[in-house]
Amino acid sequence: MRKFFIKVLALLVGTCLIFNVLGSLADRVAPLEDWRVEHQQRIVNLETRRDQIEAITLGNSHSDAVDYSVLGIDGQSLAFAAADLFEVEKYSAYLGDRLPNLKTVFIAISYYSFSRDNATFEPFRTLRIKYYSIVPAWSPIQRDKSNFLLGRLESYTHVMSVVRSDNWERVWTGLGKDASSANPFPYDGVTTQSAWGTCSHYTAEQLDAHARDIANRNVTSSGQMADVHEALTQDAFDALARTIEELEAKGIRVVLFTPTYHEKYDQYFMEHGLPMVEDMWQKIEKLQQTYHVEYYDFSRDPEISQHAELFYNSDHLGDCGRQIFSSKLLKAMNGHPE
Repeated sequence: MRKFFIKVLALLVGTCLIFNVLGSLADRVAPLEDWRVEHQQRIVNLETRRDQIEAITLGNSHSDAVDYSVLGIDGQSLAFAAADLFEVEKYSAYLGDRLPNLKTVFIAISYYSFSRDNATFEPFRTLRIKYYSIVPAWSPIQRDKSNFLLGRLESYTHVMSVVRSDNWERVWTGLGKDASSANPFPYDGVTTQSAWGTCSHYTAEQLDAHARDIANRNVTSSGQMADVHEALTQDAFDALARTIEELEAKGIRVVLFTPTYHEKYDQYFMEHGLPMVEDMWQKIEKLQQTYHVEYYDFSRDPEISQHAELFYNSDHLGDCGRQIFSSKLLKAMNGHPE
């Protein structure tokens, strides 16, 4: 019997090692998601500079609107693809005691932030599993043990990098310069010289098409999540409230913000998601009344929203847009809104 258990243990260890090596190799030569590699590097940067970090940014990819070089703060973005407020709470709790010089936490609030629970809906559940595999948290979000266990397994085996969602289609066409991208949504915008410098962005036509698609998907997926998770908007509100409470109790300044979206994204989102946005505004107002937390809403700023040059795509600012947005945010935080 002892030999049997030794053989089983050896098999498990060997399998983990094989997947780990293959997964690490896959992530190196044909990464499935660029954001995942980028976030892992951000964690490394955070650990390297943990005693110097004064600010962090949490939330989904909209969080990357903050440019710390403009704010003049030693900060680190920890934006995570499609992160919901439950994940933000867990990440914040982990980081709060590990950054001794932390003074400010920025949290992005998207139109749909209170209508998201990634654990309830595919393919977002896969993102929740990957969240657990990357973020060094050692306990699950409430009622999410199965995804937590899968995420921790992935962190040690890299199995999801081997058993890929794209089934390795069009990846192994030769790993030379002509190899096809593993990214299913490669960036195909343009670069122009403008009053704001050299800006990479979508054209007006691309912005319109992207805005229609992503706005409809965000509204639809959020509605489907709410159908699965009863009282989702209240639970998400409570998660953000607890996050604010815990951070403020430590003397950390919490700044909630909604970045600027291209006017087409705003238009298409409001067509079907206006009740969701109105609910978001109501919840933010309640948080401000309860905790006196700062909130800055630049979602419709006409000085940014009407200029294609400032957008990477319809709901993400490009480098030029981030600089302008961050300058406006800094003025608002200093009590000098334009």
